[in-house]
Amino acid sequence: MVKGIYIHVPFCSLKCPYCDFVSIEEKDVSIHKTYIKNILKELDLYLDKDYDIGSVYVGGGTPSLLSPELLSFLIESIHKKINLKKVPEISVEVNPENYSFKDFKVLKESGINRVSIGAQSFLAKNLRSLGRGHSPEDIFRTIDSALKAGIKNINLDMIYGISGQSLKDLEEDLEVFTSLPVNHISAYMLTAYKNTPLGVKVKKGEYFMPDGDQLLKMFKIIDEYLEEKGFHRYEISNWAKEGYECRHNLLYWKGEEFLGLGVSAWSYIEGIRFGNTKNLVLYNNMIDKGKKPVEFYDLITPEEERKERIFLGMRLKKGIELDLVKDKMDFVNQIIDEGFAKLEKGRLVLTQEGVLVSNYISSRLI
Repeated sequence: MVKGIYIHVPFCSLKCPYCDFVSIEEKDVSIHKTYIKNILKELDLYLDKDYDIGSVYVGGGTPSLLSPELLSFLIESIHKKINLKKVPEISVEVNPENYSFKDFKVLKESGINRVSIGAQSFLAKNLRSLGRGHSPEDIFRTIDSALKAGIKNINLDMIYGISGQSLKDLEEDLEVFTSLPVNHISAYMLTAYKNTPLGVKVKKGEYFMPDGDQLLKMFKIIDEYLEEKGFHRYEISNWAKEGYECRHNLLYWKGEEFLGLGVSAWSYIEGIRFGNTKNLVLYNNMIDKGKKPVEFYDLITPEEERKERIFLGMRLKKGIELDLVKDKMDFVNQIIDEGFAKLEKGRLVLTQEGVLVSNYISSRLI
Protein backbone atom coordinates (compact mmCIF):
# COMPACT_ATOMS: atom_id res chain seq x y z
CA MET A 1 0.00 0.00 0.00
CA VAL A 2 1.52 3.32 -1.13
CA LYS A 3 1.54 5.68 1.85
CA GLY A 4 3.29 8.72 0.39
CA ILE A 5 4.16 10.56 -2.82
CA TYR A 6 7.42 12.41 -3.39
CA ILE A 7 7.79 14.84 -6.31
CA HIS A 8 11.22 16.06 -7.34
CA VAL A 9 11.49 19.54 -8.86
CA PRO A 10 15.07 19.77 -10.17
CA PHE A 11 15.10 23.45 -11.10
CA CYS A 12 17.17 26.10 -9.31
CA SER A 13 18.04 29.71 -10.02
CA LEU A 14 21.57 29.00 -8.76
CA LYS A 15 23.05 25.70 -7.62
CA CYS A 16 24.52 25.90 -4.11
CA PRO A 17 28.20 24.88 -3.97
CA TYR A 18 27.52 22.14 -1.38
CA CYS A 19 24.44 20.62 -3.09
CA ASP A 20 24.69 16.96 -4.08
CA PHE A 21 21.08 16.61 -5.29
CA VAL A 22 20.05 16.50 -8.93
CA SER A 23 19.33 20.12 -9.81
CA ILE A 24 19.41 22.24 -12.96
CA GLU A 25 19.79 25.99 -13.29
CA GLU A 26 16.65 26.68 -15.31
CA LYS A 27 14.19 29.60 -15.07
CA ASP A 28 12.28 29.03 -18.33
CA VAL A 29 8.59 28.91 -17.39
CA SER A 30 7.69 26.84 -20.46
CA ILE A 31 10.15 24.13 -19.38
CA HIS A 32 8.65 24.22 -15.88
CA LYS A 33 5.13 23.73 -17.28
CA THR A 34 6.16 20.86 -19.53
CA TYR A 35 7.85 19.14 -16.61
CA ILE A 36 4.82 19.38 -14.32
CA LYS A 37 2.56 18.03 -17.07
CA ASN A 38 4.95 15.10 -17.43
CA ILE A 39 4.90 14.49 -13.67
CA LEU A 40 1.14 14.04 -13.96
CA LYS A 41 1.55 11.74 -16.97
CA GLU A 42 4.03 9.68 -14.95
CA LEU A 43 1.52 9.38 -12.12
CA ASP A 44 -1.00 7.98 -14.62
CA LEU A 45 1.39 5.06 -15.20
CA TYR A 46 1.02 4.07 -11.54
CA LEU A 47 -2.70 4.46 -10.97
CA ASP A 48 -3.07 0.68 -10.79
CA LYS A 49 -1.37 0.70 -7.36
CA ASP A 50 -3.22 0.75 -4.04
CA TYR A 51 -3.01 4.10 -2.25
CA ASP A 52 -3.56 5.18 1.33
CA ILE A 53 -1.78 8.52 1.19
CA GLY A 54 -0.65 10.12 4.42
CA SER A 55 1.76 12.65 2.94
CA VAL A 56 2.80 14.40 -0.25
CA TYR A 57 6.20 16.08 -0.41
CA VAL A 58 7.44 18.40 -3.16
CA GLY A 59 11.21 18.70 -2.90
CA GLY A 60 14.14 19.75 -5.01
CA GLY A 61 15.99 21.57 -6.33
CA THR A 62 13.89 24.61 -5.60
CA PRO A 63 10.14 23.96 -5.92
CA SER A 64 9.46 27.61 -5.12
CA LEU A 65 11.19 28.54 -8.38
CA LEU A 66 7.92 27.38 -9.96
CA SER A 67 5.04 29.81 -9.88
CA PRO A 68 2.60 29.16 -7.01
CA GLU A 69 -0.13 28.72 -9.62
CA LEU A 70 1.83 25.89 -11.24
CA LEU A 71 2.41 24.17 -7.90
CA SER A 72 -1.27 24.63 -7.11
CA PHE A 73 -2.16 23.07 -10.47
CA LEU A 74 0.10 20.12 -9.65
CA ILE A 75 -1.53 19.39 -6.29
CA GLU A 76 -5.06 19.90 -7.53
CA SER A 77 -4.40 17.64 -10.54
CA ILE A 78 -3.02 14.88 -8.31
CA HIS A 79 -6.14 15.22 -6.15
CA LYS A 80 -8.31 14.48 -9.21
CA LYS A 81 -6.41 11.23 -9.73
CA ILE A 82 -5.82 10.21 -6.09
CA ASN A 83 -7.99 11.60 -3.29
CA LEU A 84 -5.89 13.95 -1.16
CA LYS A 85 -8.80 15.48 0.76
CA LYS A 86 -7.92 13.86 4.09
CA VAL A 87 -4.13 13.86 3.67
CA PRO A 88 -2.78 15.46 6.86
CA GLU A 89 0.55 16.64 5.41
CA ILE A 90 1.23 18.18 2.01
CA SER A 91 4.67 19.81 2.08
CA VAL A 92 6.66 21.96 -0.28
CA GLU A 93 10.25 23.19 0.03
CA VAL A 94 10.74 26.93 -0.46
CA ASN A 95 13.69 29.29 -0.59
CA PRO A 96 13.38 32.49 1.45
CA GLU A 97 13.75 34.81 -1.53
CA ASN A 98 10.92 33.41 -3.67
CA TYR A 99 7.38 33.66 -2.31
CA SER A 100 5.20 36.48 -0.95
CA PHE A 101 2.02 36.39 1.15
CA LYS A 102 -0.13 36.18 -2.00
CA ASP A 103 1.95 33.24 -3.26
CA PHE A 104 1.56 31.31 -0.02
CA LYS A 105 -2.17 32.03 -0.12
CA VAL A 106 -2.36 30.27 -3.48
CA LEU A 107 -0.48 27.29 -2.04
CA LYS A 108 -2.77 27.12 1.00
CA GLU A 109 -5.90 27.16 -1.15
CA SER A 110 -4.56 24.19 -3.16
CA GLY A 111 -4.22 22.08 0.00
CA ILE A 112 -0.54 22.62 0.80
CA ASN A 113 -0.34 22.85 4.60
CA ARG A 114 3.36 22.56 5.41
CA VAL A 115 6.41 24.44 4.14
CA SER A 116 10.08 23.67 4.65
CA ILE A 117 12.15 26.83 4.38
CA GLY A 118 15.82 26.63 3.42
CA ALA A 119 16.99 29.16 6.01
CA GLN A 120 20.38 27.50 6.76
CA SER A 121 21.55 30.37 9.02
CA PHE A 122 20.58 33.80 10.31
CA LEU A 123 24.18 35.03 10.22
CA ALA A 124 25.03 36.89 7.00
CA LYS A 125 28.62 35.62 7.02
CA ASN A 126 27.41 32.01 7.12
CA LEU A 127 25.02 32.59 4.23
CA ARG A 128 27.86 34.08 2.19
CA SER A 129 30.10 31.12 3.02
CA LEU A 130 27.36 28.73 1.88
CA GLY A 131 26.78 30.64 -1.35
CA ARG A 132 23.14 31.34 -0.48
CA GLY A 133 21.27 34.08 -2.31
CA HIS A 134 19.03 35.27 0.51
CA SER A 135 19.45 37.45 3.59
CA PRO A 136 18.32 36.88 7.20
CA GLU A 137 15.56 39.44 6.60
CA ASP A 138 14.24 37.31 3.73
CA ILE A 139 13.78 34.40 6.14
CA PHE A 140 11.79 36.50 8.61
CA ARG A 141 9.58 37.81 5.81
CA THR A 142 8.97 34.34 4.38
CA ILE A 143 7.94 32.88 7.74
CA ASP A 144 5.61 35.83 8.37
CA SER A 145 4.05 35.52 4.91
CA ALA A 146 3.41 31.78 5.28
CA LEU A 147 1.81 32.25 8.70
CA LYS A 148 -0.43 35.08 7.52
CA ALA A 149 -1.52 32.89 4.60
CA GLY A 150 -2.67 30.25 7.09
CA ILE A 151 0.21 27.77 6.79
CA LYS A 152 1.07 27.01 10.41
CA ASN A 153 3.23 23.91 9.98
CA ILE A 154 6.70 25.28 9.23
CA ASN A 155 10.14 23.67 9.17
CA LEU A 156 13.41 25.59 9.06
CA ASP A 157 16.56 23.99 7.67
CA MET A 158 19.82 24.76 9.46
CA ILE A 159 23.37 23.94 8.41
CA TYR A 160 26.25 23.66 10.88
CA GLY A 161 29.94 22.86 10.50
CA ILE A 162 30.50 25.88 8.28
CA SER A 163 34.06 27.09 7.80
CA GLY A 164 34.93 29.65 10.48
CA GLN A 165 31.73 29.02 12.46
CA SER A 166 32.35 29.30 16.19
CA LEU A 167 30.33 27.73 18.99
CA LYS A 168 29.16 31.24 19.86
CA ASP A 169 27.97 31.70 16.26
CA LEU A 170 26.03 28.46 16.53
CA GLU A 171 24.39 29.48 19.80
CA GLU A 172 23.45 32.83 18.28
CA ASP A 173 21.82 31.03 15.37
CA LEU A 174 19.95 28.65 17.67
CA GLU A 175 18.62 31.54 19.71
CA VAL A 176 17.04 33.02 16.58
CA PHE A 177 15.78 29.69 15.19
CA THR A 178 14.00 28.83 18.43
CA SER A 179 12.54 32.31 18.95
CA LEU A 180 10.45 32.02 15.79
CA PRO A 181 6.90 30.58 15.47
CA VAL A 182 7.99 27.32 13.83
CA ASN A 183 7.43 23.76 15.00
CA HIS A 184 10.16 21.77 13.24
CA ILE A 185 13.90 22.28 12.75
CA SER A 186 16.19 20.17 10.58
CA ALA A 187 19.89 20.62 11.35
CA TYR A 188 22.32 19.17 8.82
CA MET A 189 26.07 18.94 9.12
CA LEU A 190 27.75 20.52 6.11
CA THR A 191 29.20 17.77 3.95
CA ALA A 192 31.80 18.33 1.23
CA TYR A 193 30.70 15.81 -1.39
CA LYS A 194 33.57 15.18 -3.76
CA ASN A 195 31.75 16.11 -6.98
CA THR A 196 30.48 19.47 -5.72
CA PRO A 197 32.27 22.85 -5.92
CA LEU A 198 32.59 22.77 -2.13
CA GLY A 199 34.21 19.34 -2.27
CA VAL A 200 36.72 20.58 -4.81
CA LYS A 201 37.59 23.61 -2.65
CA VAL A 202 38.09 21.43 0.42
CA LYS A 203 40.34 19.09 -1.53
CA LYS A 204 42.43 22.04 -2.75
CA GLY A 205 42.72 23.41 0.78
CA GLU A 206 40.67 26.50 -0.06
CA TYR A 207 37.84 25.73 2.39
CA PHE A 208 38.44 24.34 5.86
CA MET A 209 35.88 22.12 7.59
CA PRO A 210 35.72 21.79 11.41
CA ASP A 211 37.34 18.66 12.87
CA GLY A 212 35.41 15.80 14.45
CA ASP A 213 35.72 17.10 18.02
CA GLN A 214 34.32 20.48 17.03
CA LEU A 215 31.46 18.87 15.12
CA LEU A 216 30.57 16.73 18.13
CA LYS A 217 30.49 19.83 20.33
CA MET A 218 28.23 21.52 17.80
CA PHE A 219 25.85 18.59 17.62
CA LYS A 220 25.62 18.39 21.41
CA ILE A 221 24.88 22.10 21.63
CA ILE A 222 22.16 21.81 18.96
CA ASP A 223 20.59 18.71 20.50
CA GLU A 224 20.53 20.04 24.06
CA TYR A 225 19.49 23.59 23.12
CA LEU A 226 16.58 22.42 20.98
CA GLU A 227 15.41 19.93 23.61
CA GLU A 228 15.37 22.73 26.18
CA LYS A 229 13.21 24.82 23.85
CA GLY A 230 10.64 22.07 23.35
CA PHE A 231 11.93 20.53 20.13
CA HIS A 232 12.54 16.81 20.66
CA ARG A 233 14.90 14.91 18.42
CA TYR A 234 13.20 12.00 16.70
CA GLU A 235 15.80 11.37 14.00
CA ILE A 236 19.49 12.13 13.55
CA SER A 237 18.93 15.51 11.88
CA ASN A 238 15.36 16.38 12.88
CA TRP A 239 13.74 18.00 15.90
CA ALA A 240 10.03 18.76 16.30
CA LYS A 241 7.53 20.04 18.77
CA GLU A 242 5.08 17.39 19.94
CA GLY A 243 2.87 16.21 17.08
CA TYR A 244 4.83 17.99 14.33
CA GLU A 245 7.24 15.25 13.28
CA CYS A 246 7.53 15.13 9.48
CA ARG A 247 5.17 12.35 8.44
CA HIS A 248 6.75 12.00 5.03
CA ASN A 249 10.30 11.42 6.20
CA LEU A 250 9.05 8.96 8.80
CA LEU A 251 7.67 6.89 5.92
CA TYR A 252 11.22 6.42 4.65
CA TRP A 253 12.73 5.62 8.03
CA LYS A 254 9.98 3.14 8.89
CA GLY A 255 10.24 1.34 5.54
CA GLU A 256 6.74 2.22 4.29
CA GLU A 257 5.85 2.17 0.59
CA PHE A 258 6.08 5.43 -1.36
CA LEU A 259 5.98 6.60 -4.97
CA GLY A 260 8.57 9.03 -6.31
CA LEU A 261 7.80 11.12 -9.38
CA GLY A 262 10.16 13.18 -11.52
CA VAL A 263 13.83 13.24 -12.44
CA SER A 264 16.03 11.15 -10.09
CA ALA A 265 13.08 10.26 -7.82
CA TRP A 266 13.13 6.91 -6.02
CA SER A 267 10.19 4.69 -5.10
CA TYR A 268 9.63 1.65 -2.93
CA ILE A 269 6.57 -0.41 -3.87
CA GLU A 270 5.72 -4.10 -3.45
CA GLY A 271 9.21 -5.07 -2.34
CA ILE A 272 10.97 -3.31 -5.21
CA ARG A 273 13.04 -0.13 -4.94
CA PHE A 274 13.39 1.71 -8.23
CA GLY A 275 14.83 5.03 -9.38
CA ASN A 276 14.16 7.35 -12.28
CA THR A 277 16.70 8.66 -14.75
CA LYS A 278 18.68 11.71 -13.67
CA ASN A 279 18.59 13.15 -17.20
CA LEU A 280 15.77 15.67 -17.77
CA VAL A 281 15.73 15.27 -21.57
CA LEU A 282 15.59 11.48 -21.29
CA TYR A 283 12.89 11.74 -18.62
CA ASN A 284 10.69 13.91 -20.85
CA ASN A 285 11.28 11.67 -23.88
CA MET A 286 10.32 8.50 -22.02
CA ILE A 287 7.18 10.09 -20.60
CA ASP A 288 6.20 11.31 -24.09
CA LYS A 289 6.42 7.69 -25.25
CA GLY A 290 4.24 6.52 -22.36
CA LYS A 291 7.16 4.70 -20.70
CA LYS A 292 8.09 4.70 -17.04
CA PRO A 293 11.36 6.69 -16.78
CA VAL A 294 12.97 4.07 -14.52
CA GLU A 295 16.68 3.26 -14.84
CA PHE A 296 17.39 1.36 -11.61
CA TYR A 297 15.59 -1.61 -10.06
CA ASP A 298 16.43 -3.43 -6.87
CA LEU A 299 14.38 -6.36 -5.57
CA ILE A 300 14.44 -6.19 -1.77
CA THR A 301 14.90 -9.70 -0.36
CA PRO A 302 13.94 -10.53 3.25
CA GLU A 303 17.62 -10.26 4.23
CA GLU A 304 18.00 -6.89 2.50
CA GLU A 305 14.81 -5.73 4.20
CA ARG A 306 16.30 -6.68 7.57
CA LYS A 307 19.45 -4.70 6.75
CA GLU A 308 17.39 -1.68 5.72
CA ARG A 309 15.42 -1.85 8.95
CA ILE A 310 18.74 -1.67 10.78
CA PHE A 311 20.25 1.13 8.67
CA LEU A 312 17.11 3.28 8.64
CA GLY A 313 16.06 2.44 12.18
CA MET A 314 19.39 3.50 13.64
CA ARG A 315 18.65 7.01 12.35
CA LEU A 316 15.65 7.23 14.67
CA LYS A 317 16.11 8.30 18.26
CA LYS A 318 14.21 5.24 19.45
CA GLY A 319 16.70 2.99 17.62
CA ILE A 320 16.08 -0.64 16.68
CA GLU A 321 15.00 -3.85 18.36
CA LEU A 322 18.02 -5.68 19.70
CA ASP A 323 16.83 -8.91 18.06
CA LEU A 324 17.65 -7.42 14.65
CA VAL A 325 21.38 -7.50 15.48
CA LYS A 326 21.59 -10.52 17.77
CA ASP A 327 24.30 -11.94 15.48
CA LYS A 328 26.45 -8.83 16.04
CA MET A 329 26.49 -8.75 19.83
CA ASP A 330 30.27 -8.48 20.08
CA PHE A 331 30.17 -5.23 18.11
CA VAL A 332 27.03 -4.08 19.95
CA ASN A 333 28.77 -4.53 23.31
CA GLN A 334 31.84 -2.75 21.97
CA ILE A 335 29.97 0.41 20.89
CA ILE A 336 28.05 0.41 24.18
CA ASP A 337 31.31 0.17 26.15
CA GLU A 338 32.82 2.96 24.04
CA GLY A 339 29.83 5.24 24.65
CA PHE A 340 28.49 5.31 21.09
CA ALA A 341 25.27 3.45 21.88
CA LYS A 342 23.10 2.31 24.76
CA LEU A 343 20.23 -0.05 25.50
CA GLU A 344 16.79 1.34 26.25
CA LYS A 345 13.85 -1.02 26.85
CA GLY A 346 15.35 -3.77 24.71
CA ARG A 347 16.31 -1.39 21.89
CA LEU A 348 19.72 -0.29 20.66
CA VAL A 349 19.95 3.48 20.35
CA LEU A 350 22.76 5.86 19.47
CA THR A 351 24.19 8.34 21.95
CA GLN A 352 25.14 11.86 20.88
CA GLU A 353 28.67 10.57 20.23
CA GLY A 354 27.26 7.76 18.11
CA VAL A 355 25.22 10.04 15.89
CA LEU A 356 28.29 11.47 14.16
CA VAL A 357 29.55 7.99 13.24
CA SER A 358 26.10 6.50 12.58
CA ASN A 359 26.91 5.40 9.03
CA TYR A 360 29.94 3.46 10.21
CA ILE A 361 28.01 1.83 13.05
CA SER A 362 25.11 0.89 10.78
CA SER A 363 27.46 -0.57 8.16
CA ARG A 364 29.03 -2.81 10.81
CA LEU A 365 25.66 -3.90 12.14
CA ILE A 366 24.40 -5.03 8.75
